[in-house]
Amino acid sequence: MRHRVPSNPHPTRRPVIAAPAVRLATVIAVFTTGAAIAQVDVDAADPPALPGIEAMQSLDRFIGEWSMEGVTTEGRDPTPVGVEFTATQSVWWIDPGRSLAVEWVVELEGGDEVSSGRGRIAYDEAAGAVLNIYSGRDRGRPFTGSATLVGFDGSALDWRGHEPSGSGASVNFEVTYQSSDRGAWVVDFIPTCIDGGGGPQPGRFIWDRVNPFLQRLEIAPGMIGVWDGAWQDAMGRTVLSSLEITAGPGERSLRLRSTDEIDGVVRVVGDEIVWFDAASEQIRSRFLGGDGLVTGGVVTLESSLEGRSYLRSAWSGVDESGRPRSGVAKIDLADDRLSIGYEAFEIDGRPLDMSERAAYGREYDRRVR
Repeated sequence: MRHRVPSNPHPTRRPVIAAPAVRLATVIAVFTTGAAIAQVDVDAADPPALPGIEAMQSLDRFIGEWSMEGVTTEGRDPTPVGVEFTATQSVWWIDPGRSLAVEWVVELEGGDEVSSGRGRIAYDEAAGAVLNIYSGRDRGRPFTGSATLVGFDGSALDWRGHEPSGSGASVNFEVTYQSSDRGAWVVDFIPTCIDGGGGPQPGRFIWDRVNPFLQRLEIAPGMIGVWDGAWQDAMGRTVLSSLEITAGPGERSLRLRSTDEIDGVVRVVGDEIVWFDAASEQIRSRFLGGDGLVTGGVVTLESSLEGRSYLRSAWSGVDESGRPRSGVAKIDLADDRLSIGYEAFEIDGRPLDMSERAAYGREYDRRVR
């Protein structure tokens, strides 16, 4: 998703909870804001209770990798207006349920890094509050900031914080994180007091959870649809082949079902699932054939000499007779045409030659997206 950032050029900065401060970078760091209890407007005689350790424990929903894209909309030297940027951040537990670490980086189009830093969110028993302290560098200039979690209703998180700048200016801010699921956070940023010239503008931003499946298999969405093909079997009969590819939950896997039709009779060739395995950090596959063939493998995204992307699937298993099979398949997608070929194929220890491998190849045309 691309989001237009309504603040000045230094787009994003801190990680998820770090309340944004003097620049947009501040807004992106929203997962790193910490100790500004002094910024909370309270009645000294009857101060409201701040969210406690239970709120800290709920922050596990931020664990993982996050990204944001945008376009700078307010030029300030040395970053011009209209420049695309990408922000990424990682969040992980230091002490589960009590302390989180956040690390982020912001790059402009072309790879020029404009901001980076680290933060820590922790429950402070002495303060009786969840605090967020962060620091980093913005165009080479160091900065620090802090914020306090002042509100939590089970789904929305409210922060108030403060960030000084090296030029003497500073900003107080409020940031709210809202989410209906674990895949994205909507962030509302409001500067409440700016000391000095310039500063960030109110804005809304969205952090999207990085999808490791699509990150490693970026051509997967283009494969979704219904595909038709035809070939001749060993008896000279025309086989009408169909391949249906659908996305799994959260677009984190692909499900494939292959069927063949001969003389009006349809049979299931097999079902396959391709998914991201977090334990091994690989894209894995599992195929269950209608005739008893069972295989598993690893899928990688490769690039041809011409610069075209294709999938390479290295698999192995056993057929219905218990004989071992293994192979390396190449899946190529070109607009509305999908081809499957074999760089290697072995049955019961015997490697198939090129012509034998070609007999297992398939060509499909897209019928439905």
